Amino acid sequence: MSPSNADSGRRELFRAYLRGRGATYAYVLGGGAAFVLGAWQQSPLIMAAGPAAVVVLVAAVAALTAKRLAAKRFYARFASSLGLACWPRFELLPLTPLLGAGDRRWCEHWMQGALPGEPAFAGGLGQFVFEEIERHGEVQITQVTERRRFTLCVIELEPSLPFFKGLYVRPRRGVFPEGKNWIRGSDSRSLQLESMAFGDRYEVRTASDQDELVARQLLSPSLVGWLAEHPLAPCFEVKAGTLAVYVPRVLEDAGNLTFFLDAARHLAGRVLRETDEALARRAA
Repeated sequence: MSPSNADSGRRELFRAYLRGRGATYAYVLGGGAAFVLGAWQQSPLIMAAGPAAVVVLVAAVAALTAKRLAAKRFYARFASSLGLACWPRFELLPLTPLLGAGDRRWCEHWMQGALPGEPAFAGGLGQFVFEEIERHGEVQITQVTERRRFTLCVIELEPSLPFFKGLYVRPRRGVFPEGKNWIRGSDSRSLQLESMAFGDRYEVRTASDQDELVARQLLSPSLVGWLAEHPLAPCFEVKAGTLAVYVPRVLEDAGNLTFFLDAARHLAGRVLRETDEALARRAA
């Protein structure tokens, strides 16, 4: 039976690690060394607390290892069920503002290949992480000032390249927005829509060379209503023949990941439909 989420089997793995050979060696050697050190220092506190600290440390390592292995096993089996290859770590080209955000970025549990369903889309699905870095002093000591993690689906839509120069539907930023605006460095402008429900959830920006008519044709009342009511509140960027659909949190269960993938496929279909209509208008 395939695990249903990234925590499936985590407790069993944790118990197995606590009873494993490596943990036993750590208890005996580490605890014994702490006890001997306490005896040498004539410190009953070290003699008692040292072995206890070893047990706590082993338990912490076991918990972290169990968490990582359970997640790795879940994503690998989920990818296999979709006919996708899975990589623990992956890097994407910075084709949209989000994919180029931060000072360093990477993907985790990345599932790549022909996405299931018709029509067949080439792309990938997984977790996307970016970090903002500050460097201090002459030796350039680095400090991570911000780390953001997303669930991301990237779909190749090469036919959209001539018509979508940059359309970004992102979460509405409040009075005290979380983190930096990764579109801040791009040449973009705001696009206002009439839906209040949509406007409460999203903000829309377009690249300076984006055809506004094409953008508004894609953001039709039906798609705007769908986005405003979708439980996951998916956001997206379409640029350079690439559609990047995301939610600003981690989805770690098969149900929500499937729901998210369906949403990404729906958006890809709408982009291709508008691309075909734009081609027809150009031909006419």
